[in-house]
Amino acid sequence: MKHRPGPGPDHRPGSAARIPDFAVRLAARFRDPSLREITPALGRRNRHSTDKARRVLGRQPRPARRTVRDCANSLIAHRAV
Repeated sequence: MKHRPGPGPDHRPGSAARIPDFAVRLAARFRDPSLREITPALGRRNRHSTDKARRVLGRQPRPARRTVRDCANSLIAHRAV
């Protein structure tokens, strides 16, 4: 696996450009075919809940920040990165 450098000095966490759906669809069709896999999700509002996992399975979700950190530590421990 090739090492990728981290974000540049101008990187701001959480910043993202907003591109209109029609512009992404046009780019997927004429400019960058790799965008085609995300076009079905454009305009869709996904609402997910962990309520049933809590109620039926008694599962408590882990905070996303902790989950990402633990995953990164596991990858490092297994020398995957």
